[in-house]
Amino acid sequence: MPVYWSILLITIVFGLLCYITPRKKMSVEGYEVHRVNKVFVFIIVAYIIFFIGFRDKVLDTGTYIASFKALPDNLKDLLLYLKVVDSGMGFSFIAGLFKIFISQKYYSWLFFLASVSCICVFRTLYKYSVDFPLTAYLFVTTCTFTWLLNGSRQFLVVSILFGFIDWLIEGKKFRYIVLILALTTIHSSAIFMVVIVLFISSEEIFGEKMIFFMILTIVGTYYSEHVFEFLRTASDSLDYSATLEMSGGSSVLNLLVSAIPIVIVLLNFENVKKIAPRSIKLAINMSLVGSCFYFASTFTNGILIGRMPIYFTIYNLFLLPWVIRNCFTRESKKIVWVSCVVCYLTYFYYQMCIAWGGLMYVSDILNLRYY
Repeated sequence: MPVYWSILLITIVFGLLCYITPRKKMSVEGYEVHRVNKVFVFIIVAYIIFFIGFRDKVLDTGTYIASFKALPDNLKDLLLYLKVVDSGMGFSFIAGLFKIFISQKYYSWLFFLASVSCICVFRTLYKYSVDFPLTAYLFVTTCTFTWLLNGSRQFLVVSILFGFIDWLIEGKKFRYIVLILALTTIHSSAIFMVVIVLFISSEEIFGEKMIFFMILTIVGTYYSEHVFEFLRTASDSLDYSATLEMSGGSSVLNLLVSAIPIVIVLLNFENVKKIAPRSIKLAINMSLVGSCFYFASTFTNGILIGRMPIYFTIYNLFLLPWVIRNCFTRESKKIVWVSCVVCYLTYFYYQMCIAWGGLMYVSDILNLRYY
């Protein structure tokens, strides 16, 4: 736990520095916005990557290390090895090329995965968040960063898709679908994003297609046994570790936390429709989809479904700061902001210390062993 508390502390300290230092004016989607010093962003991201890359024993890290060590160290054997890979062939191929041409040390590989994921995620967050320090704080306190420790392969896909949301915002859905299909070779759960992209919109909030999707979610929940049997057949079983698996699906708390931005939007719907830029409209719709998945997972035994919301709830990281800034009066905005900081800190403590019983961290090279 000390490692994770230090990540939170660094995020808070440099987040506060972002507030008190000069910020750069930029134009995003036709709106003038202020962007924080990139040096502070770099320090926060680099600190996270440092501990993610130097880990030896955290959740399913051992599986990733063992699979990397098992990869051949020459191209000919790698091609033969790929013929017997059951799933994630693209992931194994990239890992194999990395081992052959870049480094045979698994620390380097873990650093690479963490770096690609964080760069993709924070590039988008930096561009679209109206309050980056709060966004970075949410990245830690919502425990989104733990996906870098557990389920790294799936989160790599999530991060890359999140890093290219400009295509969705600009309506380039065909290009985005091609990207999705390519990423299914890394983690097959990405295939479900093809369907989502056909429903999702960055032009209107809660359109007819979104309402239809909600109805499908309710129906799918009712017939969950048949739906989940199909999903188990179609998707990977790797990465579903005991820490994030729950025999009854996701917890109600996850559903409530994910639905907070949607509730605020509904209470200010007419105003939001008028002023929300395309990125926020997309984020609202994605957040709704994530809440639908959490709803299905909460009231069923949908362990797999419980792993899907990360594709959508990651949008909450820049959506929530926007709704706080634009859906409240000047006085109440400050109260809501402080309440948000306190509540998510409480959630972080509950999730890390109570729900997960204190998340371990072991690094041989750093001589750190926290159980």
